[in-house]
Amino acid sequence: MIENKTFDEERAFYGTKDLTIKNCSFDGPRDGESAFKETKNIVVENSYFNLRYPFWHDHNLKINHSNMTELCRAALWYSNGIEIKIQNYMELKH
Repeated sequence: MIENKTFDEERAFYGTKDLTIKNCSFDGPRDGESAFKETKNIVVENSYFNLRYPFWHDHNLKINHSNMTELCRAALWYSNGIEIKIQNYMELKH
């Protein structure tokens, strides 16, 4: 498990398997892309994405209560087995 870190490099988790990411930020001056490419069995929780193409060619991906800005173009290309859970509107207001 990786928690409370910031990543801005390209392909930070390329080819990673069986990993949980919690409370992390994908943002920064290096403006990397494809943080998760060709990964398998990844869980992302309560994280922030502000870099291009965060998920490419991924399998069995769970994204829970995370935010992606408009800079995350083509955020889920060529991936399968994706489950996304978001907070409901009332939770977001508080």
